[in-house]
Amino acid sequence: MKRMELTNATWSLALLPEWGGRVALLQADGLDIMTPIRAETFDPLAWPRGGIYPLLPYSNRLRDARLEHAGASHALPAHPAALPHTLHGVAQTLPWQVVEQGVGHVALACEYSGEHWPWPVRFEQRFRLEGPQLRIDLGLSNLGHSSMPGGLGLHPYFQRHPGMRIELNVGRSWEIDAAYLPTGRSRSLEQPLVIDDSLQQELALYGSQWDGVLRVEYPQGRLLMQAQAPLTHFVAFAPVDAAYLCLEPVSHLADAFNSPVAEWPAQGTQVLEPGQRLGSTLVFNWQAR
Repeated sequence: MKRMELTNATWSLALLPEWGGRVALLQADGLDIMTPIRAETFDPLAWPRGGIYPLLPYSNRLRDARLEHAGASHALPAHPAALPHTLHGVAQTLPWQVVEQGVGHVALACEYSGEHWPWPVRFEQRFRLEGPQLRIDLGLSNLGHSSMPGGLGLHPYFQRHPGMRIELNVGRSWEIDAAYLPTGRSRSLEQPLVIDDSLQQELALYGSQWDGVLRVEYPQGRLLMQAQAPLTHFVAFAPVDAAYLCLEPVSHLADAFNSPVAEWPAQGTQVLEPGQRLGSTLVFNWQAR
């Protein structure tokens, strides 16, 4: 296991490229923003609940591990933790390579062709520290010879802290069934969503029309996460007794790729032609009190 570290006066960032391109540690002024990964071994099908991992070439589930696109039906391997569905793409199960490294920045990449996705693809992540700012760039490229659906996002495990308060604005909330898949029904949300340390039940939200801003208040400071399009969807999930909150900026709704074409704009499905790249940027800004 090769661990890479980037630090400056504000941030401490550790990466595990061989463990699915994961962030293993993220601290601001010594405060654990993400739950640290302390595991000694890595199981790609039972990954550690900590850090951040990339969601590529899609996030969440594909119902019954099937993908319908351009008149063709593709059977994919189901994930053991989400049977009979898939879960969170394939990028975070693979070893990534360091393709660029310098003072305060590192770039990772991974190419994949196999049973978990019908097209050959390239995944990219770039991390850069600049003062109180951490910038993360994500990329997905279609290396195949036909069009494919595609999506991206991040799966952070925010560490819970006493006095922590989270606020975000999503325009719509989608109803979820027992398998954590959307039913197709949604409702508008007129008020910001607020999550604090009084959480007494499981949190599960699939949101769309997100404005791209997540505010996290701590007694020690304030974190502002800002995401660019196409990251217009948001997943929030946390078991009651977990040490973490999963607050996930994503480009699409679960199983969006299998929705009717007329619903793609609302559900976030993007189509990449051969050679086309889908990318986005997230910026974390820290302000100490």
